[in-house]
Amino acid sequence: MLRNNPIVFITWGLLALSYLEFLLAKKRDLDVYSSQHTLTTIGLGIGNLFVSLTVIEALLKYIDSSIPNKLFTLPPGLVWGLCAFLIIDFLKYVAHRMAHQIGILWAEHAVHHAAVEFNFTTHLRIGWLGFLSSSMLLSALFCLVGGLHTVLIIYFFIHMLVQTIAHTMLIHKLGFLESFLVTPSHHRVHHAVDRAVHDHNYGNVFIIWDKLLGTFKPEGATQTTEFGLAYAPDVEAPLWKHAFFAWIDLIKTYANKALNASRI
Repeated sequence: MLRNNPIVFITWGLLALSYLEFLLAKKRDLDVYSSQHTLTTIGLGIGNLFVSLTVIEALLKYIDSSIPNKLFTLPPGLVWGLCAFLIIDFLKYVAHRMAHQIGILWAEHAVHHAAVEFNFTTHLRIGWLGFLSSSMLLSALFCLVGGLHTVLIIYFFIHMLVQTIAHTMLIHKLGFLESFLVTPSHHRVHHAVDRAVHDHNYGNVFIIWDKLLGTFKPEGATQTTEFGLAYAPDVEAPLWKHAFFAWIDLIKTYANKALNASRI
């Protein structure tokens, strides 16, 4: 049943942590939550959760069952497991970077970047067409490999923990962890309102891929405070506009290109 799914359990846990963050922020007189923005984010999260537990789950089960003979089976052992964990995180880096560079993938990912508030609930702010996302492509790729189940579960929980903590204004720097983990400082840069700035720091668990491949950008001594996208809907806009605004923009762009091409 859906209520027993670990994704649902984690979502409830994330909401509980968000409430704790709200209380801590209030105690520090930090304004990091507003009711309208939070309700919009939760609404987007519920829609994404429904799609993930129905359409995406059915698609992945179909893809997995259609490939009974895997291209590669991960051998047992801790060393192989650690290697697989690192490879998964690197592929997540690649997929995240693709989501910023390919129009159809960005249309879905832009929903997350439209958040003008940076808090734990931002991790729930995801679009409703996840089956057209870079994460879906990566999940389909994992269906080609056998023996990954345990590693994927461990990665999922660690990824959720790191990414949840990364979405907060309450932590500035995390000392030596800044050198290899994705931290709030790194991720605030990634959510900066300036596109030239936020096209950096694509790491999910480890920031080392950004440092190795030239996409790392440090936050500096002052915390980033302005987030979102210039062309995103106002917070008062209907929920469906928040879910599909980038798709609408993409369709208009292609339509205008086709119209201009027909006039030549």
